[in-house]
Amino acid sequence: MASEITFFGSLSSAYCYFALDRVARMARDLDLRTELRPVLPGVIRLPESYAGRSAMELAYFERDVVRTAEFLGLPYGAPEPSPVDWVEGWVAAPQQRRLFRLYNMLFEAHRRARGYELYAALMRLIWSGATPGWDEDAPLGACLEACGLPDGLLRAEPALSAAAEEYFAANREAMYACGHWGVPLFCWQGEPFYGQDRLDQLRWRVEGAEV
Repeated sequence: MASEITFFGSLSSAYCYFALDRVARMARDLDLRTELRPVLPGVIRLPESYAGRSAMELAYFERDVVRTAEFLGLPYGAPEPSPVDWVEGWVAAPQQRRLFRLYNMLFEAHRRARGYELYAALMRLIWSGATPGWDEDAPLGACLEACGLPDGLLRAEPALSAAAEEYFAANREAMYACGHWGVPLFCWQGEPFYGQDRLDQLRWRVEGAEV
């Protein structure tokens, strides 16, 4: 039986943030290893899929993330600023200096075998609503220090390095190969479970395989 869950997540999804604690708890309870494979946000990977979404869908999303955080008992606030620079609606701006700086940091953390730790710390920093201006050097530096990473990563370039671009592209292709295009996506024994609301089904599937 496989003893590893692959977690595909982006830095721009509140739903990935909502999944973090339950993924960690399931991994502890069932003695599972969790492999994080971060991908770029969907609005960057699949811009055509987001550009035509309606105002009603955006309004529903804004209501649902608040409700989901309340249901899970998690602190939440719309990030100030957003990791993604927007034109309007769900259309990303051509330049993504803030986002790519973060992803370069995440790639360097991965190279140091601290990718999951930094991803989780960044998600809590960005999505808890506790730190307006979270993208400034002081909160990001504290985040790096808590993960045992050098503050030199703050000097990450605001454009993806070639190595980082290759890494995130490989993660994207692995996600598609598992069978879905959105995040959070969890892959176990080749079976995809899309969304933080599928974690109970994932646990059920893993526990059933142990019988």
